[in-house]
Amino acid sequence: MDCEYIGLCHYRRYFGHTVHAKDIKKKKEAIFTKADYEDLLTKYDVILPKKRNYYIETVRSQYEHAHFKKDLDEVEKIIAEKYPGYSEAFTRVMNRRKLYILNMFVMKKSLFDEYCTWLFDILFELEKRTDMTGYDTYEARLFGFMSERLFNVWLERQNLKKCEVPVVFLENIDWPKKIANFLKRKITGKR
Repeated sequence: MDCEYIGLCHYRRYFGHTVHAKDIKKKKEAIFTKADYEDLLTKYDVILPKKRNYYIETVRSQYEHAHFKKDLDEVEKIIAEKYPGYSEAFTRVMNRRKLYILNMFVMKKSLFDEYCTWLFDILFELEKRTDMTGYDTYEARLFGFMSERLFNVWLERQNLKKCEVPVVFLENIDWPKKIANFLKRKITGKR
């Protein structure tokens, strides 16, 4: 694409202003406009969602409880082999309790191209090394889950002015179900 800036959102998640309503119309009105983005991008290099806080576990332990540990271990090896300058950043990110998730951002296209070159080199290598036999449809989303973590590793090595903003969820979150699934994983070790 021929553009100065590029970003990634979802069909149900958008950058926007804080909104405390279940009303879909009010949520849609809270979504950032072009002017909102332009204003932020005059001051910051990258727009990000607010970090998720894993209060009682690290980024690494959360991944290991929610997904397959072997895949994260393999990515760590790939980084050590192909991008050893990122190994320390990987360790720091994995030992934290906060993480940018959702694969959402807005940044200069040149930065995006750098990130994608780095990211997809790692993910394509992971794909070659991963046997996904037995992965259910959720775990088959491995590359999306991994890219969320890798984005944080890449950011760790960049000297960028970051702006964290709210995410407007157009769908309502089923918090009791989300909490129950989390507790099930923590107690039983099953996904």
